[in-house]
Amino acid sequence: IFSGKKRPGTEFLAGLVNLDAAGYVVTDENCETSLRGVYAIGDVRRPKFRQVATAVGDGAIAGMDCLRYLRAKAQ
Repeated sequence: IFSGKKRPGTEFLAGLVNLDAAGYVVTDENCETSLRGVYAIGDVRRPKFRQVATAVGDGAIAGMDCLRYLRAKAQ
C-alpha cells in the first residue's frame, strides 16, 4: 500500500533552486541544492526508496554537511 503525494509539492521553489522535470529538488551527494547552504531531504529530492529510513539518512547527511558549511562560513 502506498500513501502519499505522487508529486513533491515544490512549485514554490521554482526559480530558487534547481528542480528536475517532475518537480523534484536536484541535490548533490550531501543533499545540498543549487542554492549554497540550502538542503533538501526526503521525498522532495526524488528518493530511490520512499522510506522513513532513507529520509532520516538524508537528514543526517544534510545535517553534517550543513554544520561543515556553517563552520567554514564563520571563519
